[in-house]
Amino acid sequence: MSLLVCAGVGSLNRRVAGLWQAHQGEVIGLRRGPVDPDLAFAQQSLDLSQAAWPDLGADVLVVALSAHERTEAGYRAAYQLPLLRLAESMAGWHALPSKVIVVSSTRVFGIDDGRRVDDDTPIDSPDRFGEILLAMESSVRQLPCPSTVVRLSGIYGPGRDWLKRTALAVDPNHLPANKWTNRIHVDDAAGAIIHLLAQEQLAESYVVSDPEPIPLLQMYNFFRQREGMPLLHPMPAVQGGKCLIPTRLQASGYQWIYPNAFSGGY
Repeated sequence: MSLLVCAGVGSLNRRVAGLWQAHQGEVIGLRRGPVDPDLAFAQQSLDLSQAAWPDLGADVLVVALSAHERTEAGYRAAYQLPLLRLAESMAGWHALPSKVIVVSSTRVFGIDDGRRVDDDTPIDSPDRFGEILLAMESSVRQLPCPSTVVRLSGIYGPGRDWLKRTALAVDPNHLPANKWTNRIHVDDAAGAIIHLLAQEQLAESYVVSDPEPIPLLQMYNFFRQREGMPLLHPMPAVQGGKCLIPTRLQASGYQWIYPNAFSGGY
């Protein structure tokens, strides 16, 4: 029975754990907060930004952490410091995982002019938060075992309704810029991670997004129509944002559950 260690036990890694268990794998979760007895896998509570990562004999490791506060210090504690601790800890482990997957964000692509962005697009982070994520990614590349970064676009799914609330509250007389927006359902994000864990070899990084960027105001009208609200018009031209194309994930053979934001995930 192969052991998956999930660092972080949020909604994404809970799904990753469930998919792994469905194939008769074992899971141990590492989490900052107290152990949740309702989860169907073992857990250990520790601060991964400060404590040594335990040598649990993991066959594979998935790191999906999140910041509790949107500050530079919060980002460093959530993303950068844990990977530094992991690298230090691995030096004393008896056995290393066959694969490590670390969740990052497409925020590291600073492009905001509407251009196509794929896995080969040069990185140009626009802000300190993106730079912290890039520092984390640099630590991933220094790990002493096969490791890759998955850069997720905007996650949606149960309990994630920020975009819907924004769409319903928008003032039709003061529309925001109609930028490209990119989404990935949390079930596809988890499915893509499990799919990549099964690959023989991994690239250094993968864009994990659905393959169909959508204009932001088209998304707004999608929600407004479902709620019987007036649609936004006239629809301004699309200007800005980025068109994410997950070229490596597509080439690996992954089949999306929700290939675009209108295919049932909402």
